[in-house]
Amino acid sequence: MTDISRKDRLRFRLSRLSKQAGAHLPELGLGGLVTAGGTALLLQEKLMERVAEWLPPWLLVILILSLPVATGWLTHVVRSRRRPEPQPIFHRQPFPDRIDGLVGRDAEIQQVQERAKERGIVVVQGAMGMGTSAVSIAATWGLTADARKQRYADLRGPDRDRPETPLSVAQRVLRTLDRPPGAIQEPQDATAQVMEALTGTDRVLLLDNVSTWSQVAWLPPRVPGAHIVVAGTFADELPQHVEPIQLGPLSPEDGRRLLTRHVGEERANRDPKALGLLVDACLGTPLEIIRIGRWLARNRKVTLQGLVDDLRSVSVDKMLDFVLERSITQLRPMAQQLIVLLAGLPIAEVDHLAAAALLGVPSAEDAIGELADLGLVENVRMTRVRVAGAFRRGGTPLEAAAWRRLVEHFADRAGTYGALLPGEEARAWFAIEDRVLLQVLAFEGPVPKTARALARIADGLETWFRLEQRHEDRLRAAEALARAAKAIGDEHVQATAELRQCAILLTWGDPRKARQHFDQAAALRVKVESWPAELHLQHAAILLAGGDEFTAVESALVRYGQALSGGDFAGHSIRLTNVAALLLRKGQTLDHDGRGTEARRLYVDARAVLYESLALAERASDPSAAAHAQELLALAHHYLDQPHDAKSHLKEAERLYAESADEVGRARCLVQRAVALLDQPDHRQDEVVALLEEAEPRLPPAGVSMALTHLHLARLRPDRAAEHRAAGLAALAPWDGIAEPRQVSELRASLSAL
Repeated sequence: MTDISRKDRLRFRLSRLSKQAGAHLPELGLGGLVTAGGTALLLQEKLMERVAEWLPPWLLVILILSLPVATGWLTHVVRSRRRPEPQPIFHRQPFPDRIDGLVGRDAEIQQVQERAKERGIVVVQGAMGMGTSAVSIAATWGLTADARKQRYADLRGPDRDRPETPLSVAQRVLRTLDRPPGAIQEPQDATAQVMEALTGTDRVLLLDNVSTWSQVAWLPPRVPGAHIVVAGTFADELPQHVEPIQLGPLSPEDGRRLLTRHVGEERANRDPKALGLLVDACLGTPLEIIRIGRWLARNRKVTLQGLVDDLRSVSVDKMLDFVLERSITQLRPMAQQLIVLLAGLPIAEVDHLAAAALLGVPSAEDAIGELADLGLVENVRMTRVRVAGAFRRGGTPLEAAAWRRLVEHFADRAGTYGALLPGEEARAWFAIEDRVLLQVLAFEGPVPKTARALARIADGLETWFRLEQRHEDRLRAAEALARAAKAIGDEHVQATAELRQCAILLTWGDPRKARQHFDQAAALRVKVESWPAELHLQHAAILLAGGDEFTAVESALVRYGQALSGGDFAGHSIRLTNVAALLLRKGQTLDHDGRGTEARRLYVDARAVLYESLALAERASDPSAAAHAQELLALAHHYLDQPHDAKSHLKEAERLYAESADEVGRARCLVQRAVALLDQPDHRQDEVVALLEEAEPRLPPAGVSMALTHLHLARLRPDRAAEHRAAGLAALAPWDGIAEPRQVSELRASLSAL
């Protein structure tokens, strides 16, 4: 037998180790293997030549076995500390495609670009059909062609008659900039966030189809290192400091060029005088010129002079409608039916699937394409269709049937995507459709037998708005559902909507109005046993907010638990969290009565219940439920004089609230942190004030947390004590004249004593 040298043994072991490492790729990680492979090569070249002769065999074995594992472990530790760049969780609209070859608008495009570079913000104004959107989009592409620096928001709403509110516009802009839309209560609250999101980024923000200046008056006048382009009609008067770039009609020459592009040079050269007369009839409006051009392109047997003669036979105010009506009469039946239905809808735009639902067919693509070719509708936001003309007709029985189909379609979609939240696809759908769904709920003439479908739409919106912390929109949807259900005569759905309003108003710190809606629901002939589980929960919440009726609260929570399924981990987590809140409230009452031992026992029980709730929330992968449990755990440890544990749970609660974009929950944590700091003898007053001032704009305008914030600010800021005293008492105003918990009474007394 031939002896194997130490050098060969080392080579063999390295080769075998490399094969074993390849088999354990998941454990080592790619980075660890690459590093280990490089180390193995060095060992082959260096260690085999210099170290093998003098190192003992046992030490070589330890080195060979431990080095790759240690390297892979170190690589894993380093990589685990690298936090990936957070991905945007708020869906934004894609930027429109580049528009080339606009006729007669080169000077305006250049002016927009120069004004944006000079002032940072530029306003483009023009009447309907003048091409303000097209000019602004082309100018924005000239400012930056980098898709990562382009941001776009179409501010048209689903209501034909009323523009979007400034708050709704501000929320849409924040979503475009990957900021939580529910974090603001007033449009002006978004100004600082826009500044922060855009400053020094070289981004271009295009706000398209603005209806009034009041919608965007909250925008910062200038953002360093970024550009804002605002385009629209602006029905109201612009401020004196705003100098818009005004888009007027095309010149006669440019109008003829644009019409020639559609009818062809041969037809245009054959009758240039008629070509000019048609442009004059369109008053130089690009949209009308394009509409006539497309109609002539489809009707090649019609001469330009023949159309001019027909237009002379009608009055001036009906000239533009003449081609529109001719276009409609020439449509195929399905397209003609679709334009009638779309024009009669109370919502301004729908997606292509909804258009098909209106017709009761699997697809409406051909009909939409036919209408778009004639300029009767426009495709906006990729797969959405909006009537471009003013063609309207009254309601018919067919329209009622079509409306029922549309409501059922939206109900199915809202239910499907609501179950997929917070998934990216579901977020994208609700971000586009939420205003449309609100408009469907608010329709003044609800069709019979649609109450259950409307309820499913409201359920989807409730899930979506809760996720985005848009409590005013939650309330608007519940109010609309209650009105629709009452008009239809469905008492069960109406009771559900009334109780949902009750829950929202409790969140917003208004127990008086919440009690009114609860009483309205109780007056309906709906048995308590038929309530959904979440409404039993809200019953317990309103009882707790309206006083210290602990027995009634316990009964409501028991019914809530009985209504839950065994596998509903999130629901049971919420139940246990509310049980713990009840125990903490009981403990506070006993503490104030001098029964500290009994109170401490309740605090310990609440802590145990909260740990159980937290485990269920983690099983359900529900960060909101987990955050609430962590928040109350911090409070329980605070009452048990365990500041270290309280601080740890509060930090975790704040992190979870921030991840789920729950600004109200995060603000409550900030207040709790400030209160904990005040208990420390060496606390810094400016640090406490900073926490309270950060929390104040994020809290609901009424409620205990807001009153507590103003109480501490009044004590820390004596020069503004009167202001904070008044604001704190105003936050407790919803309890005026009704039963209130002891906590509210004591806060009111403390504020009044300032």
